[in-house]
Amino acid sequence: MTPSSRQAQLGRIGKVLDYIHLNLDKPLAVTSLARIGGWSRWQFNRVFAFETGQCVGQYVRELRLSLAAEMLLFTDQRIIDIGLACGFGSDISFSRSFKQHFGCPPAQYRRRGLPCLLSTPLCLDPALLPDASLRARVPAIRLDSRPAFTVAGRSEKIRGLFSSNPDFNVKVPALWGSLSAAGLLPEEQPRFGVIDLSGGAGPEFHYLAGVETGEADASHGLEVLQVPAQNYAVVSFQGPIRSLAEILRWFFNAWLPHAGCKAVYGFDLEVYPPEFDAQAPEVSMEYWIPVVLETPLITGMHQSVKSCSTR
Repeated sequence: MTPSSRQAQLGRIGKVLDYIHLNLDKPLAVTSLARIGGWSRWQFNRVFAFETGQCVGQYVRELRLSLAAEMLLFTDQRIIDIGLACGFGSDISFSRSFKQHFGCPPAQYRRRGLPCLLSTPLCLDPALLPDASLRARVPAIRLDSRPAFTVAGRSEKIRGLFSSNPDFNVKVPALWGSLSAAGLLPEEQPRFGVIDLSGGAGPEFHYLAGVETGEADASHGLEVLQVPAQNYAVVSFQGPIRSLAEILRWFFNAWLPHAGCKAVYGFDLEVYPPEFDAQAPEVSMEYWIPVVLETPLITGMHQSVKSCSTR
């Protein structure tokens, strides 16, 4: 696909997304959405999944639930009114869907007061998209939180993404390789890369590669690090691993300034599935950045689109 044809395709999907974001409180049939973009239902599902890694039905459902969760945190509206405002036909259907997605009823989520599992709206503005040459899908980003946990592994001092002389692309793979060669990466456990930025900005920082452990003391000569509870913006990455660094540059330089939250110094996390293979042509992993949520992200988007549509 040529760059111009891909831009045209993204523009058509963007038109559909604008309609979705404007009408989260109304029925959104896939056939009708496909018609807005000028596709058949089959073509639309295929193109949307290719560009975003999600099916459109899943995207709409998760965005509705995330809008509801945000309204629970930032407003004092009644739960039944929030459910109706987010496109659910009854209090029962809203509560059931909410608990299935978030793991707790709406009232408990409100009492807890933490922005967990909030999907964020996709934006296909060409000025805000990662460069097409990276061959990575448009990243899905959510707001989430994680309680304190412990990681055991090996660490190395590295120079990171924004250093004038970065060496992370050499030292980090070597660190993981040493753990694998020593048989210290259980096949069934996710793997964590913990980037210690708790001391603020600097040319170097510690990177710990390892797995979660319930033990507070080191074993097998491994280091143990306590990661505190934090709120995060989570970048779900899919693409060639060599593109990850540039996707993160895009996140900090293009996405974050418009997001209603700000990054804070803490412990960044790289989360890899147990079967992760860095040599594969395309990989899936997540990068967790500590943030503070300052304004409602999804509610703000919903109101902004409605405002633009009435001008």
